[in-house]
Formats: sequence, C-alpha cells, structure tokens
Amino acid sequence: MTDPFTGQKDGLLVKCRQTQTCPKVMQTDSEHEWWASRASLLVTDPSGNHIDLPPNVKAYMIAGTPHFAEPGTVMNQAKTMSLPVNPMHAGQPMRALLTALNEWISVGTEPPASRVPMRAHGTLVPADVAAPKNIPTLPYQELYTSAYVSDHTQLPPKVLGRYEVLVPLADADGVAIAGIRSMPLAVPKASYTAWNPRAVGFGPGNLFPLQGAMSPFALTKAERASAQDPRLSLEERYTNQDAYVEAVKTAAQRFVKERLLLPEDAERNIERAKADKLSQIR
Repeated sequence: MTDPFTGQKDGLLVKCRQTQTCPKVMQTDSEHEWWASRASLLVTDPSGNHIDLPPNVKAYMIAGTPHFAEPGTVMNQAKTMSLPVNPMHAGQPMRALLTALNEWISVGTEPPASRVPMRAHGTLVPADVAAPKNIPTLPYQELYTSAYVSDHTQLPPKVLGRYEVLVPLADADGVAIAGIRSMPLAVPKASYTAWNPRAVGFGPGNLFPLQGAMSPFALTKAERASAQDPRLSLEERYTNQDAYVEAVKTAAQRFVKERLLLPEDAERNIERAKADKLSQIR
C-alpha cells in the first residue's frame, strides 16, 4: 500500500512474498489491543477500508479480554479505574490455537478461520457507534488510541495526517460481536469490555492501560428494571441452574468442534458450571 501522507509504498511480508518464502503466521490479540494499540490497521488500509489477509496469515481477537489477566483472577475494584476490573484470562482459546498452529505447521491441517472484526463484515466501526450508551454500569465514553504520522525533522513535530482507527462493534450487552467469544461471553453472567476509563484523580477522560471492565447482570428482571439496566437478567437468560449448565455444555461442544477449545478445557467449563451457583460471578 501507499501511505497517503508520506507517499511511501511498502507492506507486511513484501520481501518474503517476492521470494515465496513467507512463513505461516498466526496472530492473536486481546480485544484491548483494538482499543489501545490500533489493531484495526491489521485489516484496513490507512483510510479505514477493508483489506483481506493473505492465505498464510490467520488472525484472532480474543473478545472481551484485557491485555492480560492472571489465571483464577476474580472481579475486583481498583481506585485508578472508574469501573470494576475485567478478570478474563485468555488461556483456554490460546491453548486451542497453539495446538492448531502446531498442526498447521507439522501436517498442514488448516487452522480455524480468522476471527477478528472486519470492515466488510460490519463488525469494525468508528468509536462513536461501537457500543451502547444506555447501560448504567458501563458508561461508554468512546475512548481509544488514535494513530498519527508526524514529521520529526522539525520541532515541534508537524502532524502530517491521521490514520483511520476503528474498534470492535459491541452487542446490546456491550460485548464485542466478532472474535473468539470464549465461555464467559458465549454463556455470559456479565458484560466484559476491553476498555476501562481512568478514575477521577487519575487522569479521567483517558483509557487505563492494559485493562478492561466488567459489569455483572442483575439476578432478576425486577432488579434490572429497578436499576434501569437494559441487559437481560440471569433468570431471564437461563431460568435455573440446570438450564445454565446445559447452555455451557452446548457451547463447549460447539467450541471443540470449531477447534477453539480443547476437550479437556470443555470438561473444565462444564464441571465449573455445575459447581457454581447461577448467581456466582467470577
């Protein structure tokens, strides 16, 4: 591609394509990178138009994840962030993808299709229309990291232009539609975001780095009505504990079939669903 501001022409993997020596590439990102690290430029040109990935590249966004969370972390509050901290760990889908990568390299088995937000799919959009603004516990502020190109041969540097950075489109729960929606999103008890604004006193009006937010669903319809929460309550989604466990089983079987979850991790999810109370949020 040609940079519209500098006139330079270049691209990823240009030299290896010329010599037909390109490796197989599997890129994974947390969803946070799409808000804070301009990940949309992987699948758009500098003006925000859709581009296709080459056949030797697979890309995956682990939806609803912060940059990193420790295994076993639970929802908590940090004084530096305005919303409860997202504890979602990306270990399970990453284990499945690493297995798929090994099979792709060693025996040529094609991995799962790329799962990232795409302009052509309608799941990669400008920030002002990306997420609902009617969830009281998830006040959306359209915060993301921009991308500029500047001339640093002069002081102060002169801004030459701004690249179009887009972000993942969310559903009515405030959760990204595209990407790998692992169990906490496929059978949810809460909304998980990859963004969390800084708290008052800690640079409000900016994203907190590397973190996301979490907001549990109300237990009953009456509770959500009282809180003016548009998201369905747990009882509206699952009726009872048995229905929740069945939903987890169904999702786990689908993920295993799609090679986005290892069978042993599917069993862990099912056993955890049986052990947890419906109202227990992690």
